[in-house]
Amino acid sequence: MPENVELDYINVREFFYKYFDIDLNLATSISIILQLAIIAWLAYEIYVRIRDTQAERVIRGLVLLTPLVLLCYIFKLTLLTRSIELLAPTILVGLIVIFAPEFRRVLMHLGSEGSVINRIASSPQQDSKSNLNAAAESLVSALAELQANHTGAIIVLEKNKVDRFYVDPGHQIHAKVSKELLLTIFSPKSPLHDGAVTVRGALLEAAGVILPMTENPKLDWQYGTRHRAAIGFTELTESLCLVVSEETGDISVASQGKLVRCPSLADLRSHIKDFYAQFTKGG
Repeated sequence: MPENVELDYINVREFFYKYFDIDLNLATSISIILQLAIIAWLAYEIYVRIRDTQAERVIRGLVLLTPLVLLCYIFKLTLLTRSIELLAPTILVGLIVIFAPEFRRVLMHLGSEGSVINRIASSPQQDSKSNLNAAAESLVSALAELQANHTGAIIVLEKNKVDRFYVDPGHQIHAKVSKELLLTIFSPKSPLHDGAVTVRGALLEAAGVILPMTENPKLDWQYGTRHRAAIGFTELTESLCLVVSEETGDISVASQGKLVRCPSLADLRSHIKDFYAQFTKGG
């Protein structure tokens, strides 16, 4: 039995040396594990960013075609395999063009303040739990009144500093979050009511902010610019976006590129408090 184990180890070692030019030992084994972990992390980040996009459908098609391509090589179907080899460069360029928005989104996410690298060096702003609870209640109260009056609004709750992703950073305010201030900003007569309000912790940072809109082709055409902006911004950042529809009065929450409707104020409060839990120590 020990001889079989030794033989298996030798075969594995020869395989790595022959195909990857790696002499398998303790140091290289640790290196391989770390490399596989990095590849898995990158694959996950890419998948999260392309999920429910045009790129995901293209990848599904390629996955379905892969077994057919392998069969062509196994059965030595020369005409087909030669055609595949000739078309491969053109297909590669086409994939780069098709995936361009998704590549840009992944790279922007990796380079943002919310990336893993930057999380190691910094932590979310620390606010007292009472201040965050007060801010959450002010947000819920303001959104409830905006809903009752069918007044359109979009509020961004930032987890990290994400100024670089704004199309226009708007007007800086740096004031405590309050129901009265939010209602004043989103009043139809206010010059700032068309843009978004950004909130970091318990502070209202800016108003009249313009957000990038989503490029998701599968999104329902009935979504207006506020909803598209909320989805687009949360595709790029770890923010939470709160939206009030001017037409229906419905309140929706966007996170990680997904938009869900809040059927009740209790549900809205839960979304906000779950997000704010990340700002408190031990949260």
